[in-house]
Amino acid sequence: MPRNSQVEAPSLLLAAISARSLTQSARRAGFTPLAVDFFADADTQEAAHACRKLRFIERGMRGSSLYRALDALAARAPSPIAGFVYGAGFEDRPELLTPIAERWPVLGNDADTVKRIKAPAEFFAALDRLGIPHPLTVGAPPAKGARWLAKKTGGAGGSHIVPSRLARGRPDVYFQQRIEGRAVSALFVGNGSSGRVLGFSEQWTAPTPRSPWRYGGAVRPASLPQAIERQMASAVIAVARAFQIKGLASADFLVSDGEALLLEINPRPGATLDLFDCGATPLLRLHMNAVKQGRLPIRRLKFGGAMASAIVYAVTGGAAPRGFVWPRWCADRPKSSERIDKNRPICTVFARAGTKARAKRLIEERICKIQSVFQSVSRGDNVEQKGRDRRGAPHRTAERQRQGGAAGQSSHR
Repeated sequence: MPRNSQVEAPSLLLAAISARSLTQSARRAGFTPLAVDFFADADTQEAAHACRKLRFIERGMRGSSLYRALDALAARAPSPIAGFVYGAGFEDRPELLTPIAERWPVLGNDADTVKRIKAPAEFFAALDRLGIPHPLTVGAPPAKGARWLAKKTGGAGGSHIVPSRLARGRPDVYFQQRIEGRAVSALFVGNGSSGRVLGFSEQWTAPTPRSPWRYGGAVRPASLPQAIERQMASAVIAVARAFQIKGLASADFLVSDGEALLLEINPRPGATLDLFDCGATPLLRLHMNAVKQGRLPIRRLKFGGAMASAIVYAVTGGAAPRGFVWPRWCADRPKSSERIDKNRPICTVFARAGTKARAKRLIEERICKIQSVFQSVSRGDNVEQKGRDRRGAPHRTAERQRQGGAAGQSSHR
């Protein structure tokens, strides 16, 4: 949609590590998006009325640069600003939301809610009171030799998860018993007093030696037994009530031995937004209805067939191809000649099919195609990179989080 086609529509400030899916969803819901993130990808710029790019992703969201970007975007708003919606990037620094709330309505969960949900001791104690199963979770390092994982408090994307032995002595981690199972996420919307599950998806990893639980992709439907779906929906509603969650959010589970174990709640729009934002009612419209009016949808979303999405990671470093016509099944498209380091995301790919198995096979083919194009360009890339846009080396606190994702037993998105 042209960026100036609905200047009369309310403007919406958006911020995330990568804001493309939020920006497109806002357009679909009838808003004029003003987006700030760390990439300013080509399709983000196409969907946004105005877009600002933050620097130094390795430092994560920083108040000074974020607030300047939001002020600059607000000055360019073609219509009254309805409020601010955020994606991944605030879990480990929810205090950034407080000054924003003093300027514009935060259309979602406030800083205190995010802080409580992302405090392991408080969150898992609440699950115990509610009778919701979860992996054993502790704040102190477990005994040597035990099968435990270390997760960064407020981490996202899966790359911050390591075997517990590698995180001893770190003050910013908690420890969780490692359990094998299927990673399943429940997309839901809350209104502050209850919640409604919209759909389920299954995730997988894209491991590297240093990041064995790195998020890879997701597919819907998850194809779960009805008993498991009921258990997950019951847990979601209980947590939504206990923490007074507002707006779109996701609950990440590990399904093991006929039981769904809750890993975490991501209290904002997440990685599966693309998979589910193709129904009659735009998801961001459901988000706004719940936050501003307390309205929840009557039933779960319904879709025909299956849909999958995955991140394409660079096998080797190189530059995005010049003059390449990106297929329609690609999103988060890098700018021409943008430098992309090894193990950094090149783009996101999508696939639709009659079954989830076929959708995943199609996704794998498309990942290989993009990687092949990228590597063929990179082999001939001898151009000096100084001064170019660059997607730098991974960083555990602020990697490119495609709004996160539950993969393996991850603390995701």
